[in-house]
Amino acid sequence: MAGLEHIQIRSLVGEELEVAALLAARAMRDNPLQIVAIGQDSERRMRVLHRGFSQLLRLDGRPTVGAWDGDRLVGVAATADPGHCQPSTRERLRLAPTFLMAGRAAPRLGRWMSAWAKFDPARPHSHLGPVAVDPDLQGRGIGSMLLTDYCQRLDQTRMLSYLETDKPENVRLYERFGYEVTAEAKVISVTSWFMTRDPTPVTGE
Repeated sequence: MAGLEHIQIRSLVGEELEVAALLAARAMRDNPLQIVAIGQDSERRMRVLHRGFSQLLRLDGRPTVGAWDGDRLVGVAATADPGHCQPSTRERLRLAPTFLMAGRAAPRLGRWMSAWAKFDPARPHSHLGPVAVDPDLQGRGIGSMLLTDYCQRLDQTRMLSYLETDKPENVRLYERFGYEVTAEAKVISVTSWFMTRDPTPVTGE
């Protein structure tokens, strides 16, 4: 892939969400929180994350877009609409197999999810994540393309956005798109940053 001119961004549907779940698992397998929560076995982390993202991306109110290079999905950006950030009781049951697969790591996953949930803004907002680019293509601007598309839609709808990350390099990336760190906390011994972005007035208004 020589450049980004052939990359197309569009919504994902049906079985494309399974491809997106696998991509997100590959891309986030070695993130600090994943290692601490699930353990040192990279293949096990991959299995747990794949199962989790497969369920998460299919929950109601969670639109997902993908970046395509021809027929290859190379990046994904999922969101949760206002009111859908935290799974309902019924949705938690759908996510239960992920915790069962995690085995002894399940309590750590639970503490992680509970800790992050406490920082969720009370104001209506679009919740961003996961955002992922295939590992062999990271650093080429695909993530920035996905964020540009997302932020343009936020500005059109005048929607607040919120996200969490456990990687300092992601903080710097999101800051370039107008996000600000609103809180920082240790979550199962790993630093997490919580960021929000107010919509930017659309040019001409």
